[in-house]
Amino acid sequence: MKKALLTGLLSVILACGWAQVDFISRVDSTSMLLGDQQNLVLRLSSPAGVPPADIHTEALDTCTFLEIVHAGTWTRTEENQQVIQQKTIRFTIFDEGQYLIPPCYAVLGSDTFRSYPIPMIVAGIEPDTTGLLPIKGIIREQACWTDYLAWILVLVTLLFGYLAWRYYKNRRAKKTFEAAPVPEIQLLPHEIALQKLQVLKQNRIWEKGEVKEFHVQLTHILREYLEGRYLVPALESTSIEIIRDLRAKGLGQEMVQKANDLLHVADWVKFARGNPEENANALALEHCLEWVRQTAPSEPEPLAPKPH
Repeated sequence: MKKALLTGLLSVILACGWAQVDFISRVDSTSMLLGDQQNLVLRLSSPAGVPPADIHTEALDTCTFLEIVHAGTWTRTEENQQVIQQKTIRFTIFDEGQYLIPPCYAVLGSDTFRSYPIPMIVAGIEPDTTGLLPIKGIIREQACWTDYLAWILVLVTLLFGYLAWRYYKNRRAKKTFEAAPVPEIQLLPHEIALQKLQVLKQNRIWEKGEVKEFHVQLTHILREYLEGRYLVPALESTSIEIIRDLRAKGLGQEMVQKANDLLHVADWVKFARGNPEENANALALEHCLEWVRQTAPSEPEPLAPKPH
């Protein structure tokens, strides 16, 4: 009976402490002029004695409109039995319009706390309203030889070009044989991707503890292939945008789902510090190889010989 009461009391205390967790993000102003700078402040307050939270700001990296001037470091202070974790990011925006700074999130125990998105309005610089001065009349100067310098240079260039052409023709006429240049072999996107995946497979860097680096290289090869194969900006897009573009290209649901699984696992490892099972990394590499082979374009059939 006492054990049950202690357990219930402990649950109430933890719940009350957790309720004091507050994660906010704020800016100096939600409106600014084009090119101005201001601060984005991220602040997490939690009860003293609670383990530090794992704070994720990766969503800010996907904001192509947000130019980071200076990314500060996280500071940790204690006041009134509260631990304050705070970071200040100096940023600017160079395109006018309406934007939305995405929320960040913090993981504390088994709970996740998110900040609110922040709308931003960027206005252009107002033009000068003082008006223009009257247009002055044209003042003509006396002509001199420098006025025709451009024409002289053109004629000299044409003369040297003609002489060079005559010299080349004479040299070529003396040659009895000229070897044909070897054409440069242009690899197709799937051929490049398969070669890089085989190199990654041979290196087996995940077995050396470089699991995150392995998934970074794996998804880069996949994104590079998608960009060359389907002409989508995969290297500059998020995983959600890539899946949306693949559906728009008419790719089958099964293949879209496989690509989504590969990108989802990689994002989990890179951004949430996930740790896949022992054979999951090698399996992800095999799935990527299979995905590239299945989506590679079919080779054209050879042309039939013409009858003599």
